[in-house]
Amino acid sequence: MLKTCNNMKSLILSLFCLMAISSAGQTLAGGWKNSGADKTTLILATGNYISVTEYKPDTFLKTWGGKYEVQKGGSVHIHVEFNSADPSMVGTPQSYIFKAKKKGLEFNGVSFDRVDARAQNALTGLWVITGRANAQGEMGKITPGARRTYKMMADGHFQWLAINTQSGEFSGTGGGRYTLKDGKYTETIEFFSRDNSRVGAELQFDASVSGNEWIHSGKSSKGDPIKEIWTRQ
Repeated sequence: MLKTCNNMKSLILSLFCLMAISSAGQTLAGGWKNSGADKTTLILATGNYISVTEYKPDTFLKTWGGKYEVQKGGSVHIHVEFNSADPSMVGTPQSYIFKAKKKGLEFNGVSFDRVDARAQNALTGLWVITGRANAQGEMGKITPGARRTYKMMADGHFQWLAINTQSGEFSGTGGGRYTLKDGKYTETIEFFSRDNSRVGAELQFDASVSGNEWIHSGKSSKGDPIKEIWTRQ
């Protein structure tokens, strides 16, 4: 009898925890895509950071986002940290209505499909660059301040962002699909703000993930050798 009661208590506690996670807004985390007739909109969300990106097959349009919190009543509050189309929005609070569904998301009245909920792996989350090798291969430390480079990873999709959270300066972004298998990280570019001709390119890197550190090495989209250290946020 005591064992049965304990099992029941454990079940109730587990259900309570799941409800708490859901109410805390974890249902927003993931990759969500709306493929319209004139453009594609991609939402990537980690535990507390979100990006909303619009692009065409051969043209980057815009991206914006920042830290977010889900509020009671089905709204999400976003503190904007970057906006490629309107830097004056940086630092402002924005609120949107969203509804999480079984295989999709409704964000501000627009329906999005989940890109691939099965594609979670060791890279899923938000990362910031903290080290980069120079031409001689010597690793230099990078301390993130107002100016920083993020990499968002969700549902087999990625996006890097070079931003300044104080001045609003936006230096660039790129993103698309990725895979991680047997220490090999492969990107397929779907948008690139600096060079639309890179769309469709596939890049492969060596990837080593240990705890909150990701060591990333290979060649950049220009063919230059790179070695970087990214730290999980």
